[in-house]
Amino acid sequence: MELSVPVMIYAYWAFAFFVGIVFFRKDILSFNREFDSRRIGLLLGSLLIVAVNAWVYSHSTTDGGRKLDALTVLVFSIGNGVAETFMFYAVFSLGTLLAGRFTVNPWVVFMTGFICFIVYSGLIHGLFWINILPTHVVQTSPYKPFFMPVQMLIACSWALSFFWYRDIRSVICLHALVDLTMVCNVRFSMFN
Repeated sequence: MELSVPVMIYAYWAFAFFVGIVFFRKDILSFNREFDSRRIGLLLGSLLIVAVNAWVYSHSTTDGGRKLDALTVLVFSIGNGVAETFMFYAVFSLGTLLAGRFTVNPWVVFMTGFICFIVYSGLIHGLFWINILPTHVVQTSPYKPFFMPVQMLIACSWALSFFWYRDIRSVICLHALVDLTMVCNVRFSMFN
């Protein structure tokens, strides 16, 4: 029996929400109120990167003539913003935990977590999302080559937000903005 696209998405989100509640309950319920210049710069840089991503994404994808589904925009932006942030940080944390068993060098610990984050992101997008979403990439777009470098900048800024400040809430909002860009450009429906 083949599962429908919405059921596959909801199953992924349910697992991710479970992971988030189990491993990040403290980070969800409390908020690091330290806003030093580094954190403010990181947040502003992250917003700028998300804006650049929106521009690159909107110029290298097509909606294929599909209509915008407002309910999908709302549900997907929030649901995936929360769920995937939990999953990205779970895998990042696993990497930092493993590296921490062998070194106390913070940059080695960070890079190990970041590499795990990138590998997971590549796998979930390459094996799951690419099969779920309708065809949307314009292969001939002159902006397509900028997509992966921008994605790497997004991942790095989000990993640093967690590594330095355990900031899940801000990144959930940023991730929701990225997902908002995606769903508004790809225009698929979770409810049809």
